Amino acid sequence: MELSVEKKCVDSILEEIVRIKSMLEKSEDFNKVIESPVVSRDLQKVLVISILKKASISKLLINFFSVVCLNKRSYLIGRICDRFIEMYVSSKGILTAELSSATELSEVDLNLVKKHIQESAGSKVNLIIKLDPSILGGYILKIGSLMLDGSIRSKLQGLKISMRKG
Repeated sequence: MELSVEKKCVDSILEEIVRIKSMLEKSEDFNKVIESPVVSRDLQKVLVISILKKASISKLLINFFSVVCLNKRSYLIGRICDRFIEMYVSSKGILTAELSSATELSEVDLNLVKKHIQESAGSKVNLIIKLDPSILGGYILKIGSLMLDGSIRSKLQGLKISMRKG
């Protein structure tokens, strides 16, 4: 983060970090390369550099991640990307909220939720959407250490506990 601030390229680095994170989420092979203890450091470095070059990632990030590979820390690339995004969001004063629901929400509903959070928090919001069919219905909203659980699963669990007590 510091180097990207120094070189005045934070926003472009963020875009590349998001692309790398997306590649990690979509490619099992990429994950196998960076997480395998069997693959040598040098081979991991060569493979990671090759993958990043094909994805048109900047020299700054390619050099950074090659050092990460040489230091036997390639398995941390995903977490490094997550941490960079967290630092970027924090530096811009943007609040991160995670909304889990059993079904996919419409764009209108998502905008409404985002608007309510922004009004309550008084700052911009980066809303991360997760689908979790196990909650059965409703939602779970996490903002920092605060969690609002309006899921049917939790309501049923509460009902189950109250019925046991008598």
